[in-house]
Amino acid sequence: MNWFLSALAVVLALALPAAASAQPDPWAKAERKPGFVQAISAKLNEEAWLVPGASGAVLKARVFRPASAGPYKVAVINHGSPAKASERPTMAVPSYRAAAEWFVGRGYMVVMPLRRGYGESGPWPESYGACATPDYVAAGKAGADDILAVVGYLRSLKTVRNDRILLVGQSAGGFGVVAATARNPEGVFAAINIAGGRGGHQGGRANENCAPDRLVTAMRTFGSGAKVPSLWLYTRNDSFFEPALSQRMAEAYRAAGGRNEYVLLPAYKTDGHEMFS
Repeated sequence: MNWFLSALAVVLALALPAAASAQPDPWAKAERKPGFVQAISAKLNEEAWLVPGASGAVLKARVFRPASAGPYKVAVINHGSPAKASERPTMAVPSYRAAAEWFVGRGYMVVMPLRRGYGESGPWPESYGACATPDYVAAGKAGADDILAVVGYLRSLKTVRNDRILLVGQSAGGFGVVAATARNPEGVFAAINIAGGRGGHQGGRANENCAPDRLVTAMRTFGSGAKVPSLWLYTRNDSFFEPALSQRMAEAYRAAGGRNEYVLLPAYKTDGHEMFS
């Protein structure tokens, strides 16, 4: 038994410091008004904030800042949506650390909001309805509503360069970013859409989209009149939006007048859809 007790002692010695250092939810007791909440980590000046969303909502956001005092260029990075609806209410505030480090190293303040309907119970405004007749345009506009509410708030801050806002989004977040470009938002100088789209992985099957033609039509709608230049990044082995579909989406956006550059990257690991995260 001595070996067992010794092993147990080692496990406890390793586990207890980790438990003691575990951080509570920094947003849990914050007053629900926009602004800085508290510091999370000195690394990359990571902070908890609250920011305005659409329809009077207040959203949790993770912020990373350069060491300089600013004013900063800003990258607003927007998360995707889980394939299972049951996972939406338990989503954590996004934390794309590799991306944050890359942008902070180039002088950007990075803001990662958690949009309405994620990380909480209640209405999910980005729903596209029935799979047979999805309203992808409405879903994209709902995501854009939150993204642009955040942009509007950030542009009001003295620490932010209000003419140098970059929108970045992955999957559903990328789709929301594309929808946001249709409004030519003031202060947004460019956008990056990474594996953007909606309706993928129906029934848990790769490359099964609810209505791919409607997705292409939605991109055409968003491209009409859009003047913000955008970079679209997809991979050869994206299991949500295969190359033939992602290229059709990009071409439809461009044909309607949108300014985008489409890049099809090599396959990434087992599923290129996860490349960014």
